[in-house]
Amino acid sequence: MRNIDNFKKAQALINKIAKIRRELSKINYNKSWMVLPDFVECYARDRFNLELKNAEGYDGIGKNDKKRYQVKYTILKGIDKKGEKKFTHTLDNIKPNKFDFLIAVILDENYNIIEVFKIPHDVVCQYLRKYKSGYSFRIEKAINEGKLDRYRVDIIKKEC
Repeated sequence: MRNIDNFKKAQALINKIAKIRRELSKINYNKSWMVLPDFVECYARDRFNLELKNAEGYDGIGKNDKKRYQVKYTILKGIDKKGEKKFTHTLDNIKPNKFDFLIAVILDENYNIIEVFKIPHDVVCQYLRKYKSGYSFRIEKAINEGKLDRYRVDIIKKEC
């Protein structure tokens, strides 16, 4: 092995991830080995009172409104010289006509939730791009055009 020191450092970090995953599982915030997607889905479950499902095209059903919710996240990389937000990725694997609302969660570089949007299906469809493998929601374009402002929600639900 060319760089045994880097391997040892990487292994130690992976061990920390495994420990974190076990701790998240204990508090019901991890369903698989995909820590960030699971964290975001569990957050949406608690924030929007969802029953999580493993269904094609949506992640949960609203316990109160019976609507289908797709949950996705991206990470804010920064803001460019024009003042536009830049993200690590689009929201991929969107299945049109399979959900009623898209819950889009924006994380910072430390994985703190900094913005949340509850976006109706028809608005999502306006910003879809078709690829060979499916559709992507161009959240960066929608946010920078100001089209999602009215769909922003409080990160933590305020109690009555």
